[in-house]
Amino acid sequence: MKHLGVLFATPVLAAAISPSAAPAQSQAPSPPDNPSASSARPVPSDPSGASYKTHPVPQVEVLTPFPTNPALPQRTDPLTFVPQDQISASDRAVIASTDARVRDEATLAGFEFGGQTWGYQQLLCKALPGHVFLIYRSSNGPGDVSLFSAAIPLGGKGHVSVIPIERRGYSLFSPASVNGLTVAAFNRIRADEAENKSADWLATALCYAALAGAHPALSTSNKDASAPAIPLIFPPTLEIGDLGASTVRFVDVATAPPSEWALTFSQNGQLLKVDHFATPNYAVTPIPPK
Repeated sequence: MKHLGVLFATPVLAAAISPSAAPAQSQAPSPPDNPSASSARPVPSDPSGASYKTHPVPQVEVLTPFPTNPALPQRTDPLTFVPQDQISASDRAVIASTDARVRDEATLAGFEFGGQTWGYQQLLCKALPGHVFLIYRSSNGPGDVSLFSAAIPLGGKGHVSVIPIERRGYSLFSPASVNGLTVAAFNRIRADEAENKSADWLATALCYAALAGAHPALSTSNKDASAPAIPLIFPPTLEIGDLGASTVRFVDVATAPPSEWALTFSQNGQLLKVDHFATPNYAVTPIPPK
């Protein structure tokens, strides 16, 4: 018996490799049309750099609230306290014409005029000549003292300002020297001035301290080195920041111990904040000679 066999043929695909085909190689870029465009600029032989173009940078002017000329604040008697019976006739007329307005403002601030005897003295402030300043005081005995300052603009223009200092022996809020109400009132007073600011930074700072209830005094002499403790006392200084904000610092030797004041003004003359604190004492230990 014959068997039929079926033969299946599987096709095989063969890849023909030509012996002339070689691996692909990168070709070098063709040179640019303008060979000088890609060439480096040679370093000039002149080391001074005169062959390069230069443009001067304009100097940026920093605005400051006070002139930086150190000779300006060198004045005598920036503050003067005048007793009530020695006030000039012209200033007494201004005080009489605005007495009702001062009392109204003081009443709104919590001060009482009925049953209390009030007296005042005038503050002559050279930094703010467009105002009449008064320091009002009433005393009902030890520990019961009321005190406020008033600013009366000359010429009938501006606002009558009252700065509370003490009421019946207590500060109304925080101490008047650092109170935000005192700072705001002082800015209003300076805004009512004809020139809007004073060129004398020290007189301006002393005027603020006086309106806040101080009788500031500056020391020009050195302390006795033989004392057991020496307070930190330095001359009045004006610190100017990078952006023009300025801080006036001085030491008031009228208090015991002496106290330091630091008033910071913005570059446009607005009083921003005030620091007031007692100066530290440094112990002195004498060294015996050998």
